[in-house]
Amino acid sequence: MDSGYSTGSRRKTLPVLLANDGRKVESHKIEPDWTEKEEAWAMRKVDLTIIPWLTLCYTSLNIDRLNISNAAIINAETPTHTLAFDLGLNGDQFNWAVSIFFFGYVLFEIPSNLILTRVSPSGWIGRILASWGIFAACMGATQNYAGLLAVRALTGCMEAGFAPGAALYLSYWYKKYEVSSRWAYMFGGGLVFSSTGGLIAFGVANMDGLGGLSGWRWLFILEGSASALIGVITMFLLPDYPQTCRFLTLREKEIVVGRLPPTGPSVAARRLRLADILNDFKDWRMYALSFALMLHLTTVFSIAYFLPIVIKLLGFQSTTAQLLSIPPFLFSALWILLINWSSDRHQEKALHGLLCIIPPIVGYMLLAFLHIDTQTPYTRYSLLFLVAMSNGLVPLVVGLSTISTKGTGRTAVRSAFTVACGNIGGAIGGQIYRNDDAPLYTRGHVINGSLIIGVLVLFLLAVVSLIREGEYVGPRANYTVYERGGLEIDGDKLIRLERVVETTDEVEEVYSGER
Repeated sequence: MDSGYSTGSRRKTLPVLLANDGRKVESHKIEPDWTEKEEAWAMRKVDLTIIPWLTLCYTSLNIDRLNISNAAIINAETPTHTLAFDLGLNGDQFNWAVSIFFFGYVLFEIPSNLILTRVSPSGWIGRILASWGIFAACMGATQNYAGLLAVRALTGCMEAGFAPGAALYLSYWYKKYEVSSRWAYMFGGGLVFSSTGGLIAFGVANMDGLGGLSGWRWLFILEGSASALIGVITMFLLPDYPQTCRFLTLREKEIVVGRLPPTGPSVAARRLRLADILNDFKDWRMYALSFALMLHLTTVFSIAYFLPIVIKLLGFQSTTAQLLSIPPFLFSALWILLINWSSDRHQEKALHGLLCIIPPIVGYMLLAFLHIDTQTPYTRYSLLFLVAMSNGLVPLVVGLSTISTKGTGRTAVRSAFTVACGNIGGAIGGQIYRNDDAPLYTRGHVINGSLIIGVLVLFLLAVVSLIREGEYVGPRANYTVYERGGLEIDGDKLIRLERVVETTDEVEEVYSGER
């Protein structure tokens, strides 16, 4: 068989493209013409080129998003050098500074992903990183509560699109059931390295007074500047598509693209059709997964943003609390990698999801109802590790949402819609742990435990339905990948590889009818 892809769409979007032999070919007759060793080598090159850099990007994102919680307790033993004192914060103003980040973030998720389908991924993802880094650094220059709110809101607007954009980007390179694990490697790896945020804050606290600036200002400036630099490098370093990258040989490109599902997004099928996009909004499972992620991220962000504060109020000094915030983050990251690796290996979602949902319910309820007089601070601190297991569900939900649709535009909208809805939970999460509930935060823990029970119901309803359908994560999923492989563009014709591997411009010429 000559190099090519099978197709399944009935729309005549690329009428000038020819079949390899001039005839239509039945999709079930198409079989891989490469060995497992060749495929493994090609995908290893993809993994080693893409995943480490996306992990670094997500590390940067996570540090900049959560460093306000570290900044809140830096130099707490010197009250006149704190963020609250310098900006005149009181009451629940810190909670609103946390929540406002997500307002613009949610608003711009879908537009950002739609833009990503029309421009180079490296340029757009790099732009996201650079712009949020600049505004994150600017938080170190704020002088009052209003200024903090404004810069936090703008930082959220600039960061919008990274998470769903990364999911969409990965679907250009990987089979459907592989997307969640690769996203998890980025997400979990980012948490591994960003778990050092407390250690960084511990070190930066010693810069208090340097250059006349408080320690919390240095924290924002240094971490934001690093993100901006990573963003600029991303524009030049991150490959865009398997069809146009330089690190794969032509044969390896054939393997990487040929193994993709016919319904997946591609550089050669980037047209946005309003009818297709609107059709996605008729699928109740998209809403179930989106609402589940919203409830789940409410709990994830609430504990993440307030973890150093919660630990400090267990009875630890601020510097000790900074360091004690590292182990739960590190454990969470390792759990994310393990559970999503296992999910991919066994191609199973429901049971793996339950392993991420049930322990946090137990952890939150114990935190809420264990009698404080009979517990040491370290006993209650250990329960935070059960809570940390909830993070393992995030890649599963994002991956399921991304893969359970067809085409570039619909994948872009579905992944962005789910992540946008999920991040509404970030705005809500900023209000869960409030001053009047300190120091035990009993009410906050009960709320989080109850929300995760809701996640349990919604997740199981959606994933069981997807498994029964079978096309995306069930028994038929592998069949459609291995037997049909390629791009869904023009009936069920085959398209010659060399027609789409050279440049994106060539593909656009084909679309415009010039070729």
